[in-house]
Amino acid sequence: MQSKTDYTLPALKFITSESEHVCRLCFSSTDEQEVSLEDNVRLQRPYFDENVTFMDMFSDLSVQTEPFLPQVLCMDCATMTINSYLFQKLCNNSNENWHIALTKLSKSLDQSLTIGPSVQTAYLMIKDDENQIFTSRKRHTIRSKKTALNKVKEVLKAKQPCHQVKRRKSNVICEECGERFNSNCHLVKHMKVHSNAKYPCLECPKVFATQLQVEDHAERVHYPKKLQCPKCPKMFSTEKMLSYHDKLHHVAAVCKLCLAQFPSKKDLRAHLDKHDLNKCPRCSKSFLNKHTFKFHLKICGNAEERQPSFFCDICHKGYARKNGLRTHLKTDHGFGKVLSCNWCGKKFDAISRLNNHIVKHTKEKNFHCDQCGGKFVTQAALVYHTRLHTGERPFPCDLCNESFLSASRRMEHKRRKHFGPTKECHVCHMKFVTGHQLRKHVQRHYNPQSKLFVPEGRIQFDFMY
Repeated sequence: MQSKTDYTLPALKFITSESEHVCRLCFSSTDEQEVSLEDNVRLQRPYFDENVTFMDMFSDLSVQTEPFLPQVLCMDCATMTINSYLFQKLCNNSNENWHIALTKLSKSLDQSLTIGPSVQTAYLMIKDDENQIFTSRKRHTIRSKKTALNKVKEVLKAKQPCHQVKRRKSNVICEECGERFNSNCHLVKHMKVHSNAKYPCLECPKVFATQLQVEDHAERVHYPKKLQCPKCPKMFSTEKMLSYHDKLHHVAAVCKLCLAQFPSKKDLRAHLDKHDLNKCPRCSKSFLNKHTFKFHLKICGNAEERQPSFFCDICHKGYARKNGLRTHLKTDHGFGKVLSCNWCGKKFDAISRLNNHIVKHTKEKNFHCDQCGGKFVTQAALVYHTRLHTGERPFPCDLCNESFLSASRRMEHKRRKHFGPTKECHVCHMKFVTGHQLRKHVQRHYNPQSKLFVPEGRIQFDFMY
């Protein structure tokens, strides 16, 4: 940085007319090359295009003008002045353009407030002289108005909520069995089930409708599993099965309806059912899981569907659902891994069922009521208790106008009010509504301290009679 004496000497030379070639800004000598403040300069930029003098630039840049000071600039200061002036014009132009763009956007958003909530909207920017579509992944390209409108329709269709799209597509019905499908492709695959062609598996007795199903079954069940998932201990036979498992269980997903995050797509699918609660039209019972809801619809109010259709080949025990038979084979006959309770030795095929059972022994109260702070052993007990606070009675009686907190309370009501007592004592022939009431009553016949005590011979006589 120059000292004050360095600036003082050139200034004295100019004042004493010893030298007239002194830069107005930096006090350096301009003997070799200089620019007058009255010179015109043509400035051509996208945001500014005019002829201006350096004196005009000084005025806009708030530089003090004095006719008795030097009226020339060195080349470096002249270049710096031009750049400073252009930067100021660029800032002013930018502020104006942002104000115009935000004003237009605000006006557009104000208009959208008058549209109903069920109407889908989209924003399309079109120039006055040409049609252009602005996208985030492609470069700006000139399109016709018809192409632009078709693009808007595609964007609106893609932005629809997933549950609305699924409902709209689920109109494809199989004429053979009445089952619904999301697309014609799924219907075509399903129709092969009704055909006579059967493809057996060479490794087991199972039979499939198509050869592709046989190959998928072989990959899942019979191929040697040598590929381990790097994120969990599970093993797979092919890269395809491993890739499918990774996408389903280890890729994070976000719900587009409530923006909740989930560790996998499988968890997201289970969560999406909660946005559309399934309610049975017959008994008004609600379900979060769609598969459970579909099965309930088949058996609710239909006694024939409750009959067992899956039978064990070993003990001939029957089950209404295939999963019930699988659990029976695991826990009772040892076909597969099972988990045993350390307290009572009861067997379970899933860790969740075992954990729900263990609390019966530990009596650990992990479920808390948010309203009164009460603690409960199971989730079902907490739900039942919460209904006492809310007054909710989701189990109405189909024979009268009464509603109840649970299905068991409703059944007890039906037996007591509508069906009458059916459990008969073999000693005094008194009838009771529930088996528990009957057992309590019979114990009094054998208790000498009770008024209902009957000697053993009398009991046998009355029973035989």
